[in-house]
Amino acid sequence: MNKPTPRRWLTTLLLPLLLAGCLGGGGSGSDSAEPPTRPATNPSYLEAIGLGVTDLDAAVSFYRNGLGMRELQRLTREDRIEVVMESADRRGSQLLLMEFTDGVGRHYQQNPGKLVFYAKDAAAFAERFEAAGGRITAPPSPQAEYDGTLVGFGRDPDNNLIEMVGVPTLTDSFLAAVGIGVSDLQQARRLYGDALGLTEQEFLQVPGLYDEYTLLSPVPGGSALVLMHWTNGSQPNYQDNPVKLQLASADPQALADSLASAGADILRQPAPSTEVDLPHTRVGYASDHDGNLIEIRQSIRSYLGAAAIGVEDLAAAEAFYTNGLGMTVVQRRSRDDRDEVVLASADGTGSQVVLMEFTDGLARNFRQNPGKLVFYIRDLADYIDAFIAAGGRITLPPATDPVLGVTVGFGRDLNNNLIELVADPTAQHSYFGAFGIGVSDLEQARAFYVDQLGFRQLMYLPIPGMYNEYILQGHGGSALVLMNWTNGGNQHYQDNPVKMEIRSIAPDAFAEAVERAGGELLRMPEADDSLAGERVGYAKDLDGSVIEIQQAQWGLE
Repeated sequence: MNKPTPRRWLTTLLLPLLLAGCLGGGGSGSDSAEPPTRPATNPSYLEAIGLGVTDLDAAVSFYRNGLGMRELQRLTREDRIEVVMESADRRGSQLLLMEFTDGVGRHYQQNPGKLVFYAKDAAAFAERFEAAGGRITAPPSPQAEYDGTLVGFGRDPDNNLIEMVGVPTLTDSFLAAVGIGVSDLQQARRLYGDALGLTEQEFLQVPGLYDEYTLLSPVPGGSALVLMHWTNGSQPNYQDNPVKLQLASADPQALADSLASAGADILRQPAPSTEVDLPHTRVGYASDHDGNLIEIRQSIRSYLGAAAIGVEDLAAAEAFYTNGLGMTVVQRRSRDDRDEVVLASADGTGSQVVLMEFTDGLARNFRQNPGKLVFYIRDLADYIDAFIAAGGRITLPPATDPVLGVTVGFGRDLNNNLIELVADPTAQHSYFGAFGIGVSDLEQARAFYVDQLGFRQLMYLPIPGMYNEYILQGHGGSALVLMNWTNGGNQHYQDNPVKMEIRSIAPDAFAEAVERAGGELLRMPEADDSLAGERVGYAKDLDGSVIEIQQAQWGLE
């Protein structure tokens, strides 16, 4: 299977732009004695950026063909139609192309902001951009002050400024940052920084052109927000541009209150939407000091914090996973009906693995788990020797897949759990990269985890004569793999002794989403003494696999 690349967020400074299409030096540092941005207790992030366009179909075609984005859905809103676009690399904030239907005239060609795309090959990206109808104002060229990074600029058909930055480690491209023009830079920084808990990454000045703040959220997965104030003597149209910032948080009402306290106008308090295309969605509206529309949304953003498997002998399983798979014990805990050993990978990345020995006396099917655990390993030969020495069984020796170009082998642990071993020369030693769960209906399970719970689909992978699988990714942790077997076996999909510890920005809302999606809600999140009082909830997915719901710590430390 393809490696589910860990989502280490790029924090490379966005390069200063010159309006004339040339790059120049810029100073950095704070121009204010104000205190730094404070961490958020209700962390928020830029879920999407909306841009008004003069021709919706033409804009969709341009962003698809010229910028590599894909259309996810179309929404009919109260005064507009929105087309939701996702970047080729399936990361960063979404882009909403908005066609207004209220008959009100708007200025589409004077947006003083920008969109910043990181691309694997900036030169090829610029060629694709121009071929689709974009206008290149500065072809990508190496910047000595940024280690030769290729940077270029262009304008889309609605004259929006597009910045292109070459990042060779990417697969394709993604929307890395969103710039909005602001009439008062410090006022905007207080609103978007202090009130929302966005962290100031850098203050940049390009003399005679503009000053800008780059702000980041503690919540991963969204694009950076850049506040831009032009100093080139022009008179940019800062007011009431057809731009929308879609902000999401754990508590939409608290977000609205923070915006109001910072001077934003609250146009509508967060409430359940009455729009047909937004069922079960809480939506509110505000306007910043320049009239940019802020749409406030409820978020359940989450990730797989730990993958748990039931074992017959906890001590034996611990010895196998430490000696045979290079993991380290980080915690032991007694829960209501089980004892657990929590393990971390040798490389300290990815989700944890939890071994569960049940103490309630109920019989369980420990040896027919239709899922798998996937480990990525630097030295596959030595790793397999340790795996066998610890009692593991190799069922398929490593071989290089001619299509995927990766070397993969398979084995079984002491409880017959399938272990997939993938060669990864970038690993320092090894790490737990993905957790597979067996599902009786693959498409239904995909809809449950992707459409309802917000996991991102990385790829669909059929393994002929074995199984078909969807590889999903949360916002952190290891990948989650949905597996349906096609080998003619009679797999035991229901109520297996497995557990997914999913950490969400909003555990209560996540629990409600599980139930709404057709899962079984066993317990709303509440204080759990076995986890030092941390709030924990329980649910089951469509096949009865247990979901332990916990609080993500983004912005709460």
